[in-house]
Amino acid sequence: MPHLKYHWFFTVTSIWIVLGASLPAAEKAESKRDISKTAAACLSRLPASSGICVVLGLPADKQAPFLNEVLQNSEFQIFFQSDSLSEVNKVRQLAEKKGFLGNRIFVEHGPIQSLALASNLADVIFVEPTAEQLVSQTELLRVLRPEGIAYRAGSELKKPIPAGNDYWNHPYHRPDNNPQSTDQNARAPYRTQFLADPKFSPMPEVSVAAGGKVFKAFGHIAHKQNQNAILNTLMCINAFNGTILWKRPLPAGFMIHRNTMIGTDDALYMADNESCKIIDSETGEIRNEIKIDKKLADGPVWKWMGMQDGVLYALIGNEEIKVDTQKSARRGLGHWPWGMWKGHDYSDPKQAFGFGRTFVAISLADQKVLWHFQEKDYIDSRGVCMKNNRLFYYCPDKFLGCLNTETGKQLWKNSDKKLLASIGSNQKAQHYVTGYATTTYLKCSDEYLFFAGPQRLHLVSASAADGYMLWEKEHGNLQLVLRNDGIYAAGPKETGMKLDYATGEKLASLPTRRACTRATGSVDSIFFRTRGGTVRLETATDTAQHIAPMRPPCQDGVIVSNGLLYWGPWMCGCELSLYGHICLGPEKNSTASAQKIPPRRTISSNQLESVEPLPDHSTAWPAFRGDQYQSSSTEIPIPKKNHAAWSTQVTRLALLTAPVIAANRIFVADRSGVIYAYDMQGKLIWKQFTGGAIYYPPTVSNDRVYAGSADGRVYAFAAKTGQPLWSFRVAPEQRWIPVYGKLISTWPVAGGVVIHNDTLYAAAGIAHFDGTHLVALDPVTGKLKQENNTSGVLSPTVNSGISLQGSLYIDEGELCFLAGGVYEIARYDLQTLKCLNTPRTEVQSQYRTAFYPYYPEYGKYLSIEHTLADRRELVHDASYEGSVFTNLTLKEALPPGAPKEKKEVARWLSMRARRTGQAFKRKNIWEDQQQRRFTSFIVSPKVLLTAGHPDEQPEAPFLTAIDIAQGTDLWSHALPALAVKGGTAINADGSIVVALENGQILCFRAD
Repeated sequence: MPHLKYHWFFTVTSIWIVLGASLPAAEKAESKRDISKTAAACLSRLPASSGICVVLGLPADKQAPFLNEVLQNSEFQIFFQSDSLSEVNKVRQLAEKKGFLGNRIFVEHGPIQSLALASNLADVIFVEPTAEQLVSQTELLRVLRPEGIAYRAGSELKKPIPAGNDYWNHPYHRPDNNPQSTDQNARAPYRTQFLADPKFSPMPEVSVAAGGKVFKAFGHIAHKQNQNAILNTLMCINAFNGTILWKRPLPAGFMIHRNTMIGTDDALYMADNESCKIIDSETGEIRNEIKIDKKLADGPVWKWMGMQDGVLYALIGNEEIKVDTQKSARRGLGHWPWGMWKGHDYSDPKQAFGFGRTFVAISLADQKVLWHFQEKDYIDSRGVCMKNNRLFYYCPDKFLGCLNTETGKQLWKNSDKKLLASIGSNQKAQHYVTGYATTTYLKCSDEYLFFAGPQRLHLVSASAADGYMLWEKEHGNLQLVLRNDGIYAAGPKETGMKLDYATGEKLASLPTRRACTRATGSVDSIFFRTRGGTVRLETATDTAQHIAPMRPPCQDGVIVSNGLLYWGPWMCGCELSLYGHICLGPEKNSTASAQKIPPRRTISSNQLESVEPLPDHSTAWPAFRGDQYQSSSTEIPIPKKNHAAWSTQVTRLALLTAPVIAANRIFVADRSGVIYAYDMQGKLIWKQFTGGAIYYPPTVSNDRVYAGSADGRVYAFAAKTGQPLWSFRVAPEQRWIPVYGKLISTWPVAGGVVIHNDTLYAAAGIAHFDGTHLVALDPVTGKLKQENNTSGVLSPTVNSGISLQGSLYIDEGELCFLAGGVYEIARYDLQTLKCLNTPRTEVQSQYRTAFYPYYPEYGKYLSIEHTLADRRELVHDASYEGSVFTNLTLKEALPPGAPKEKKEVARWLSMRARRTGQAFKRKNIWEDQQQRRFTSFIVSPKVLLTAGHPDEQPEAPFLTAIDIAQGTDLWSHALPALAVKGGTAINADGSIVVALENGQILCFRAD
């Protein structure tokens, strides 16, 4: 083992490395030339160049000298934890100064005996001598990912791969095409391991997982603009923390949706129309290529691959129809007009995807062809599978065959008319209900062969011994998972069932599988798409559990590997509230022991009851969108003429929250976790740090400022001085995870805080299966008044409930927020925090959300439905994904007693109105014809203040005042960037403050 005498140098350097990344290019180059041998030696021992690095403790005298030395040689994110508040503050301040707080450096204040990270997450840990006696080997091993390394004085600790982990190294798990994992560790119940990029996927998509990595190949059709960037792209991802390790282009024109992708411990075998590339899994470089001699096959195109016992088997053949790469100009998250691709009809086997006549067996040791076998007729690779030294293959309408994989000799060939008639010709596929024409339709077990899939009219079972038919079932569009206790056949409507192998007898009914998605299995569960979200069939009890926020990807299903489960990304937006590459892991041992977790409430001042008062108590705009109701309204007149007074650059690298105003002070926060206080001249008064990103603005009340943070806590500060007062952990545990490139709590306080009747309300969570946690606190002392920790499981029958997917507000005496897919709005009693939603026992989702904290480019657009004093209404509807909207209008008042149109809150509503008709047709007094979209509103008695941009012109943001009576613009200012969500605030004197996406705040004053 290399000597570690320079280890402590790198412990600090690993933090300061990150800070140096802001150097200009010339300085970076000079720094790289001058990098010390010590630092180079430390960097060379790292297990990778990117991922998550944990640093525990700092030496007292070795910080500043290393500030600019090494960062450009590393892409790690740094998680620093210390129980020393001075160390924590020092790291936060320096990281914030360089622009890396909250995006490359994440800082937790807490005892390092209990590390605040989820298990199996860190690639490397550096332990300072001052911290070595405080953290146990058990805790280090818990946090390290398998094969991650912890460096301590004179030694290194490497985490072994857990016994029982399995790989998903073929697209259908193994070459038998049975998507049933043997992983012994990926067991329910689950917790989120990571939410990661890419958020959206082109079509099609193929995934395998092996060696601690997930490999994803993305295809040729983008249905929305957000998919264009990764068309024809191969991606390697850290299986434990979601870090994208490398990308490389795939050849355009080749249909990837087939079995020509295999993962191993150290390489990815990826075949195309020229060769099989052996790609190094660490670097993404091609180590070698396997090409088949032209004399052996009809062409160079790889149709199918399988690997076992050191031998690569392949079907090789003719050139195929080339598919066209299709970019998209359509906005939004997902959904598409279901488009066909060339060749989906499989009309000519000579050119059809995956059809060939020659099998080859290749030694992996020397890449020599061991044998080859050729048929006269064309074999359909969708009907090829392999197990127990037997390779089964199907020639449509002609025969079923079997080869011995050791010798390449044919064992049998069956052209039985009854078998062929039952299997039948290909049915029309390539439809969002039936599925994909390119899907594999043959699976094998030790004794049986099964034909089923979107192209099949019947489910057919044949003997693996001779190919003769055993039994058939009426419905063939079934997604099969073969388990020891039976055949699980997930199908549409009432066709899903569990069957006996020998007889095909129905043993049980299964929940409905909706549409095209593949079914897959873990040791205790079957997963497939239900009516929104994922159904997890618990095989021990035959009960249906609901994983509501995400559905299995169309072509992959849920991948089970490395002790974890993987969803996404998707090319659609079907009743989703989480988008991206999502990983869940077993709840067991997912965090540190509960006995080591610090207290929930932390007191920072002995003067909680009497903070220094603000100069006056005007609260012009003290909360997000003006008040606890998010009314976006004020009685303060908006000036009919005004001018730009000043601007200031708050930050350059973190998205600002909306501003709030109280006592002639502006309070704003950002996604690096910093809260700022400015005076009305734009001068910074104070700033303070929280432990995580702040997504919604602070709330001001009673001389105090409150903010919810992504570290799972609520923070209170003195509004005048910024003095920290207290913090309260709403999250049940300290457990940070990667979420779209940042580290945050599994239970972030992501929806802001609300103060109502001398009580502070906050909620923490992301997804219902992790738990959703609400508290009511005394805003002066931070003491707990009431809490609800159960609404994440509102329906125990299906294990489904409320997900925190919106900002908190008060409505009709209830605490509310968007609740994810099953319940549109979560509702809680203000006194008891009892959840008022009626539990639903169906495994079904119907609502969609794009929560602003995680999808700021989509969740930023606002709708408005404001009733004026004379009962006329200002109305503007915007889609949740920012792609569809109505023009801003002033509508006439409803007649007395007339029903008001019910609208969904989570999604654009006029589509439903167009289908069903509005409850009452009303005349538009005026309609804005400028096709504008809005991120912020302030409604005053006579003037509507708006911020936004013209449709399809985000580069032309504006701040505009509109005369409510006439619908005409009174004045308009071009803005240097778009206003953030709810990003306008008004002071008592009519001054307007705007927070922008470029990190600026601007002030406008009356002329």
